[in-house]
Amino acid sequence: MRWVYRHPSFYNVVDSLFSAWLSDRVRKKVLASLEPSSLLEIGIGSGKNMKLLVSPLRVGVDTSREMLKYTKSTYRDVKVIIGDAAHLPVRDVIFEVSVFCYVLRGLRKPLDAVREALRVSSKVIIIDYDRPYLLPRVVWDKVINRFSYAVYGSRDLDFAALEELGASKRVFKYYCGLYRVIELEAAGVGKRRE
Repeated sequence: MRWVYRHPSFYNVVDSLFSAWLSDRVRKKVLASLEPSSLLEIGIGSGKNMKLLVSPLRVGVDTSREMLKYTKSTYRDVKVIIGDAAHLPVRDVIFEVSVFCYVLRGLRKPLDAVREALRVSSKVIIIDYDRPYLLPRVVWDKVINRFSYAVYGSRDLDFAALEELGASKRVFKYYCGLYRVIELEAAGVGKRRE
């Protein structure tokens, strides 16, 4: 685990500064309008999104005990669970929505994590970075990706493969493609709601 993930307050500052607060804007655009009956944030980290997410049942999963301790002290009504995104410690279809917010790039098996999220929820929302249209590939690969890997352990995502995991999908891009938001619906959602 990277050093930055063991220091929640520092992580919050670094996260906002490195993106010039654009990541916070995208997070707010996407998450503030949600009001699910139950919500799971996978890779909850410092709990930064909980101020935006309204739900009677809010649960966060993370591998960092330090982050979970910080989240629990800040948001007392949020249930926190230590666990791996690729092997969630919850039953099938227990949540209305699962959220990955700037998490998948740091996982070894992002496709497995999204499959798990689709197993435990009806809808999955993914918010993550992508190469912007205006930035040359060489700058993205040689500078941005190397820096992101050094600080966060981030890698490029295969968005096409992620988008194929859901029974249906909606894709949105923000700020010249720097941010991609994917909404996936799990198979059989109509049948689950009946």
